[in-house]
Amino acid sequence: MTPGPGGGAIVRRSIQVTCSASVGFYTFLYGLQQPVAALYALFTPIALGLLSTIPGTGRQQAWITLRTLPFGVVLVALGTALAVSTAAAVAGMLIVGFLLTFTVVAGPRTAGPAPGLQLLYILACFPPYAPQTLGARLTGVTVGVVLLTLCQVFMLSGPPATGFRILLADALETAAAAAADPARVSVVRLRDLSEGMRLSQVSPGERPTGPGRRDRALAQAGAAVRRVVDQLGVAERDVRVSWRSALHGWTVRRAP
Repeated sequence: MTPGPGGGAIVRRSIQVTCSASVGFYTFLYGLQQPVAALYALFTPIALGLLSTIPGTGRQQAWITLRTLPFGVVLVALGTALAVSTAAAVAGMLIVGFLLTFTVVAGPRTAGPAPGLQLLYILACFPPYAPQTLGARLTGVTVGVVLLTLCQVFMLSGPPATGFRILLADALETAAAAAADPARVSVVRLRDLSEGMRLSQVSPGERPTGPGRRDRALAQAGAAVRRVVDQLGVAERDVRVSWRSALHGWTVRRAP
């Protein structure tokens, strides 16, 4: 199982969502007297920031969130149009649900916002049929996404995650040092490096799990380096065991 976010990440996300949703909701509801826009400005940060799993921290999360804006606008417009009948809304739900579920093949950066986008469609296609409110709905969604993006950048962005390329370079450098002089690198260090390069131990936003050539190349390189590091650890352990056995045998023979 993949470990969930830590307590600090949950607190940061909760504060970001609370601030962005509150600012948008109260501004539209009491400042501009637009309850429909207020509803969507409230719901959008909750759907994308709290009910979705967007990988990364800070600017990386903000960039992924901002990229969902065109898709959110399209889904809200589609849901508003298909709310004309229950059959149309259900058919749209099946198609949208399948397409968003299929995005998991593109990796966590693409699949992370999918639950929030589907919730935006559900909210828009929920009765009553009110196409005249489409402008207010799109305004609320846009403001909600922008506010959430700003909060992710400037409010408790969190420490940056270690990139997979950095892990790969560190493992290669350590493996080269261990191959040149086994005494310089301990078995524990090699074991920790190997475990740290497991995809389950890498930050979701840095995992090379996408279908592109770059991610595939990084994943294959990581698997190869892990194998080399594991073999170096086994070889170094065997060498130390053989030296200890030889020393023990020599001591026994020298004993009176």
